Amino acid sequence: MRVALLFGGRSGEHEVSVMSARSISAALTDNGFDVLAVGITKEGRWVFIDKPELIFEKGYTEVTADLGPSCYVLPDPSRPGLWIDGRLQEDGLCRDSPLPLQSAGADRDMDVDVVFPVLHGSFGEDGTIQGLLDLSGLPYVGSGTLASSVCMDKDSAKMVMSYHGIPFVPYVKVQRWLWKNKRDEVLQELLADLTYPVFVKPSGSGSSLGVSKVKDADGLSEALDYAFLFDVKALIEPAQEGCLEIECAVLGNEDPRASVPGQIIPSREFYDYEAKYIDTSTRLVIPAPLDEGLTAQVQEISIATFRAEGCSGLARVDVFVDTADGSIRVSEVNTMPGFTDVSMYPKLWEASGVTYSRLVEELVHLAVDRKTALERRFWV
Repeated sequence: MRVALLFGGRSGEHEVSVMSARSISAALTDNGFDVLAVGITKEGRWVFIDKPELIFEKGYTEVTADLGPSCYVLPDPSRPGLWIDGRLQEDGLCRDSPLPLQSAGADRDMDVDVVFPVLHGSFGEDGTIQGLLDLSGLPYVGSGTLASSVCMDKDSAKMVMSYHGIPFVPYVKVQRWLWKNKRDEVLQELLADLTYPVFVKPSGSGSSLGVSKVKDADGLSEALDYAFLFDVKALIEPAQEGCLEIECAVLGNEDPRASVPGQIIPSREFYDYEAKYIDTSTRLVIPAPLDEGLTAQVQEISIATFRAEGCSGLARVDVFVDTADGSIRVSEVNTMPGFTDVSMYPKLWEASGVTYSRLVEELVHLAVDRKTALERRFWV
């Protein structure tokens, strides 16, 4: 089976995606899959990388246009697979005539069976890539267009949770246009209602990019300005003081299952980008120090959230657990969580008896199953 691995992307989480792709590529190869590596530059150019193991071994953290010829998928199910703007020759030059994607100097058929879009954040995890792949007719790992889009936008995701009666961290929404035009009025209203500390975060950003912890009123305005660099909506949430920060991995399509939960103990002020991917002193406690009853509740709420949001394949559900009263509140849902060596999602499944290699293989098969089920529903 041939798997096209998409990574990089037009996102602030570009480097994380490349790191995730390195581990996934190795696992796919070990499982006998034929891997086609497609890197996406920060400017959005798709690049076919003929020998991805070389860039991964050299520690590349960014996809650049000089790594290979441009390639693309067409929004036309009658012309599936990957396409290239010319054939990559042994001299490294690219001929300009559009041809079916070929490897260096070889006439290898480049049809694609499954796409694995290990893209985090904007233009990858937000439904954009998923919509393109739906139009192309290619099966892909992860949630569909709607679920990806909804879960990427924390405001929309919490609206869905509210409708389904799923407990979540309360929030106040601020829109950029209103902040820009009526800043003083909005600020006065917020200052009258908020109790500190609070977190200010972009509604549609991942990996804690654009997130600030605000301890008093003096820092609120600056935190909102920062959040609006990443999105047109910002959420203000009360800090969940005294609660355990818990993550639970969900795997499956119509009959999902949940991993053992894990606890995050960040070494920094909060679990920000550096704490997730750079600072190795952040502690991951797996399994989380929860009794049997709370563990089961976290798993049940995670699966209920997965289903309510319409997710497929995989998701990581982040929650806060108040051990004093046993309450659980969902923070957010990540439809394409990190897959690096230190990422929580694969570690949770490893602790649940599913190895990294087996996890990646199952995700590929779930993608095929989902596509088959959708086609059956369409034609019935």
